[in-house]
Amino acid sequence: MNKKARFPVYLLTTFMLLLMVSGVYINNSSAIENSERNAYYDEIADTLFNEDPTNPTQILRYRLLAENPDLMKDKPTIKTAVFQAEEDVGDVNDFYIIESFLVSTYVYVLEPAKLLAKGTNSYVYVLNSVIDSQGESSATTKAELWRDEFESKIYPNDILYFGSPDGNLGDIDGDSHVTILMASFDGGVAGYFDMRNELDVLNSNKREMVYVDYLATYGVLAHEFQHLIHYNNDINERWWVDEGCAEYAKYLSGYDVINNLTAFASDYFAHYPDDGLLYWNYQSEGGRDVRIDYGSAYMFIFYLAEKYGISAITNLVASTTVGAAGVEAALSSVGVSIGFNDLYLNWATALYVDDTSFEDGLFGFDDLDISMDYDLVSSYPVTKDNRLNRYYGIYAAKLDSPLDKLMLDTASPGGKYLGISIAIHDINGWSVEKSIQTGSITEFINGTIIDEAYLITSIMDATTPSVTVNGQFTVGTIYDIDYSLAPGDPLLIDSYTFTYEGSSWDFSLTNVIILDDNATEVTDSSGVEVYAQFRYEGSSVVYQSLAMSYSLVLDWYLEQSIQSFDEDIYDVYVIASSSTQYGRELIDVVTIAHILTVEKPDVSLNVDSTGLYVTVNASYTQLGGWISFTQNAQTMILLYDKDGISQGSFSISFNAVTNQWGDGYVDLSEVNGEYFVKVSFRYADRTVRSPESDHFTAEGEPPPTSNTGFLDFSSWFIVVLALFTVSIPIIVKKFKK
Repeated sequence: MNKKARFPVYLLTTFMLLLMVSGVYINNSSAIENSERNAYYDEIADTLFNEDPTNPTQILRYRLLAENPDLMKDKPTIKTAVFQAEEDVGDVNDFYIIESFLVSTYVYVLEPAKLLAKGTNSYVYVLNSVIDSQGESSATTKAELWRDEFESKIYPNDILYFGSPDGNLGDIDGDSHVTILMASFDGGVAGYFDMRNELDVLNSNKREMVYVDYLATYGVLAHEFQHLIHYNNDINERWWVDEGCAEYAKYLSGYDVINNLTAFASDYFAHYPDDGLLYWNYQSEGGRDVRIDYGSAYMFIFYLAEKYGISAITNLVASTTVGAAGVEAALSSVGVSIGFNDLYLNWATALYVDDTSFEDGLFGFDDLDISMDYDLVSSYPVTKDNRLNRYYGIYAAKLDSPLDKLMLDTASPGGKYLGISIAIHDINGWSVEKSIQTGSITEFINGTIIDEAYLITSIMDATTPSVTVNGQFTVGTIYDIDYSLAPGDPLLIDSYTFTYEGSSWDFSLTNVIILDDNATEVTDSSGVEVYAQFRYEGSSVVYQSLAMSYSLVLDWYLEQSIQSFDEDIYDVYVIASSSTQYGRELIDVVTIAHILTVEKPDVSLNVDSTGLYVTVNASYTQLGGWISFTQNAQTMILLYDKDGISQGSFSISFNAVTNQWGDGYVDLSEVNGEYFVKVSFRYADRTVRSPESDHFTAEGEPPPTSNTGFLDFSSWFIVVLALFTVSIPIIVKKFKK
């Protein structure tokens, strides 16, 4: 090829190389991000294998995510264009299966298996190697028994509570049958679900299927089938929810339970209730293991299903909101408005009280009995130091024949909240008082001939708890809490005067009369502290407590603006306490609403009508006052033409000297015609736009319109084009030589 003929080739080759280099550069950050996520998920899988190699289902989840990290970000598309034909008894197919569970990096091998039983919803395959060892007649009989159990119990019960196995993701093979592959596993594995079979990826069988050991129980099949359903609805669900549902699937078909309790619940969780519900805890001290977590998760899902019905569980599985927030969303979908924290305390109380005859049955179980461990208290006064409290784990003390009047004092749980449930049984039956507070806490136990009571506590958040994907494998926050119980006497809030002006946020609680048990009025010389306590409406969570003062004219009183409160609805209590006395009464409800106002902006043009100055006044009523507002508000000038079509946006800032947002300059040199502006303020999750300004006429010179066509390049293409242009002289010089 002569030099002239080679010249265009040089140009084209150089251009293509530059494009490739730019593409590599652009995609490099994405590759690094994927690499980091791969290592992250592989590390989780390694940890899980080291801690519990008998649970390959969850290990396989993270191996798959290491290979396909985007699965956690986007819902995978799994439907295929070609659907396989329905299979018949006697068919032999090769299946990808894990060769050994004794090594952390699973190796897939293809093994032949024969279809020995078929149902309306199932194929039961048995590995040829198992048929050879057991005999085909015996293997066929067993396969038919498994088919019958699956068709009559497991399939209808699981789909009733957890939903369709196709879920949100669809049916990968177009065949409605679920494949059950019976094999022989090492490493103590009884069965597993491999989610890669739901995807068109390496080593996938591309079908809905579960694996069970030939000698496993039917409960294993029910458990693993739930995992299949849950994955196809919500691939990112936290373990305690997924595994709790899988354990509940056993109960639904009557497998592996005694008196409706799994062994994990009765033999493990019942003895270690302090283990955190939200964690799959491989790191508990004292030789504990995840069997406790299986037990607690099962008990929580059991409670949820019993109290709120099938739809609550179905919606929980279907929701892509995970963990505690997913539980709240599921309950909301069936018309139940309760925060996770109150739900958790109700459940924890039900584990101990177990009486459904009061409070609509919230504090007991209809269909099971469990005997939970507790700290026994039988003499008073008493101090219990360093009682273990975990984050969403349970500490429980049973008070045997306590005094009718007791004061409970606890030390502060650090920066966390302490959830407290006090259940009292006296001549009037059971009663339960709950609160979720921070700081040093005082509560009052009051009854008439109390024969038993329970004090139940847990470290909690004030709001819905959230645990990260990797964080769920830790112990969680641990505190040692000091408790003291001493004799006390009740105080009575006898009368009060209450007013609240929502327009001005002026709160007034005056003439509060407090009496002791001798009907003697309590004054500021009585050694009693009195305060107004605000709780989120219908919740046990205490938002804030404000100390009250005393005067001869107003008695106990509090008068102040509560404008700084977060926007919400609050139950207001009066609390009175001393070292030996305590009283509490719900007074009223207040609604805190706030206002962000933005006035009509002033506008003025410069001398040649090619620039615009904008000033605006705005106000906000909450969150640190004016200074915080001016420092944190996000403010923009929005430019519109006369038809209201947006023409651009420009920032505007606060001028501390003039004490207003002002003189924001808008360049109009490239626009011509009639326009107006609005000003947008965003603050504290609210966005408010001003009324439109007076209209004005700009006299700028618009740039000539032109159709750039293929020259409308992206910035990276422009870089490549520039590099190409620079390279031409070098190529030409080389050509001349």
